[in-house]
Amino acid sequence: MSNLDVNVTGFEELKAKIKLLANEKDKKKEIILILRQVARPTLLAAKNAVPVSSKSHSARGKKIAPGNLRKSLGLIASKSNNPTVLIGPRAKNNNDGWYGHMVHDGHSIYRNNENSRVALRSGRKKSVLSRVTKKRKGSVVGRVEGIPFLDIAYEQTKSNTTADAQNKLTAFIQRRIDKLSS
Repeated sequence: MSNLDVNVTGFEELKAKIKLLANEKDKKKEIILILRQVARPTLLAAKNAVPVSSKSHSARGKKIAPGNLRKSLGLIASKSNNPTVLIGPRAKNNNDGWYGHMVHDGHSIYRNNENSRVALRSGRKKSVLSRVTKKRKGSVVGRVEGIPFLDIAYEQTKSNTTADAQNKLTAFIQRRIDKLSS
């Protein structure tokens, strides 16, 4: 049996390059940038598909202008470990799209008759459950059907988005390989 003596040149340099590639923060930032670029057509399709009211209305003590939900639609970076970009109504900072899920999925309507309003003023409170189960006389439970604008936008752009994401992520991986080899 012969002894084989192998000298690897540049091993320390290779090890240092691999450690540079393992920087999770940089990879996550770059992948999120790619995902934002890829999601932009879907966001534009969602903004075109969202319904716009013809008049303003008030909720939670605020006046909501027509087109508010369209303005609040945007790209949201998820805080999960995997790089993820979401498309939907934003409700933070200057955006006021907190009601986007009600437009998208629909919501129930509760109306009470005059007798129940008097009862509420006199201190006898009824629960929401009693309204829903129609135990309260004169309650009417209605339903406003939703307009799934995000689903419509996804269906319009899913084939192009998937192909675009594959191309851009392949280019990203190739850049990382080239960086490693140089």
